[in-house]
Amino acid sequence: KILPLILKYDIKVDGYENIIDSPVIYASTHQDFNDITNSIYAYPEHILTLNAINISFSLKILLELNGVVFVDRDSKEDRKKAKKELIETLKRGKSINIYPEGTWNCSPNKLHLPFYIGIIDIAKSTGVPIIPVVQEYSYDESILDGKSRVRSVHIRFGKPIYVHENDDRIEKLLEFDEVLSTIRWELLEEKGTFKRNNIDNKLYTNYIKTRIRDWRIPKNDINTERTQIYGYDDDFYLFHHINDVSFNENDELLPSEYVRKLIKIQNKHLK
Repeated sequence: KILPLILKYDIKVDGYENIIDSPVIYASTHQDFNDITNSIYAYPEHILTLNAINISFSLKILLELNGVVFVDRDSKEDRKKAKKELIETLKRGKSINIYPEGTWNCSPNKLHLPFYIGIIDIAKSTGVPIIPVVQEYSYDESILDGKSRVRSVHIRFGKPIYVHENDDRIEKLLEFDEVLSTIRWELLEEKGTFKRNNIDNKLYTNYIKTRIRDWRIPKNDINTERTQIYGYDDDFYLFHHINDVSFNENDELLPSEYVRKLIKIQNKHLK
């Protein structure tokens, strides 16, 4: 009840009717360091959250007070240990919260990052359903000073997804992908959509600045986090992470390294 006063922005929550009266796996989108505090406010019960260990001291304290399983994502053994602890928590009758994208989705061009399949393994081994959760942010963009000002967050719970013993893991992951993507698109439509060429470049540059600044508040290292994206080294995912777009001192967008390569190839082809 105190959190809304601290956060200083509106939180709207719907879809509570989709939460069953038994342990569940909340699987949420991940776009902001406020995601964790929003979940503490919105979830109808106490939950245990899986989170990376390399974060700021203040965020660690918040998580410790509310229940957390820390994981060293660079350690295969530590990931196994964390997964086992989450399974045991569910079997004890407690719900858990996971961000299956593995890191923040900082690109406005993607509904979400690729999901890790571990969430399907946990659901299959425990028989506990997955509740898709989308947190959709709206920002105050009246001041372009490189600081993000959250105006409101709309959180929506989707219908439970059950994973049975004989289910194909990839098919269930694709089902989860489809459900979560649909929910996020619905929330975007409710906010109102617009075309990229109608967005002022300075506004877009400001967005990039705010993402980089916000990323550093919980002491995240951008290059390290990039490697946590599943398939991060694939060309298809180049624009998942703060768009890889640079800008000059006049806040004018510059072609990315990838775009410069395409221009060079095109010019060579035209010659």
